[in-house]
Amino acid sequence: MPDAFTTGVLRDLSIYISIATALALAGYWMMRRYRPEFAWNHEGQVLSRPYAAPDLMLLAGLGLFFILAIQPHEAGEAGEGAGMSAGGLVASMVFNLLVCVALLTYLHRIRGLNPAELFGMQHIHWRSLALVVLVFAVIILISVNLVSAATVKWLEKFWPDQQPQETVRAFQESGSVGFRFLVIIAAVVIAPLAEETLFRGFVYGVLKRYTDAPFAALASSLMFAVIHMHVGSLLPLCMLAVLFCLAYEITGCLLAPMLLHAMFNSASILGMMFLDVN
Repeated sequence: MPDAFTTGVLRDLSIYISIATALALAGYWMMRRYRPEFAWNHEGQVLSRPYAAPDLMLLAGLGLFFILAIQPHEAGEAGEGAGMSAGGLVASMVFNLLVCVALLTYLHRIRGLNPAELFGMQHIHWRSLALVVLVFAVIILISVNLVSAATVKWLEKFWPDQQPQETVRAFQESGSVGFRFLVIIAAVVIAPLAEETLFRGFVYGVLKRYTDAPFAALASSLMFAVIHMHVGSLLPLCMLAVLFCLAYEITGCLLAPMLLHAMFNSASILGMMFLDVN
């Protein structure tokens, strides 16, 4: 687990993001009420109008749950020897899948929505999808790595002893083929499915419904970055998530950010295996 200082920073940041989002929602509501000529939530390629007030309440509940789950640890609780175990990794994978299934069940059974239609998965234009994914893959690999290198260099000025993400460190230090295989499955299969369904499919869609696409992309991307619990990765992950949102908006298909997410994580793992990338 992250140390107490890191956890405190991330918890404070998540609170600030939540407050800013709540204020933005109120501001957009007032603008729509008193300035109806402004179409703040242009439909674009991503469906957002099917979302309603219950979905916004669920999003608020998920945000509150996450904030309450971030608890600072006393020094020594997460010492140098604390590492990620195979059991903990499997538990994390199962939890992520259960959240994904629960969300899809809620949308289908309770809200009466068709997730495949909502996420643009019913009629996929494979040729245009492949083109967008390839173009964005190049943009992401170049831009995100540049931002990551610049962020690390900047943080070294006042935070020289920062550590890589817990999963990255565990992968690099583990000599177990089985554990490394679990990390690859978690990063290349589970994370793209679960995180894209939650953050791009649900969070971005709900926020777009009640604000607009640019704000929804920024807010959902900040949430995505914070939930990874690593200060050094905040800016690169936020940028990565914004690009995921843009690819999703261009194609209207959630498969685009899913594929990009899997490709980015695959490239990161290959870098850790062969290039000793931290």
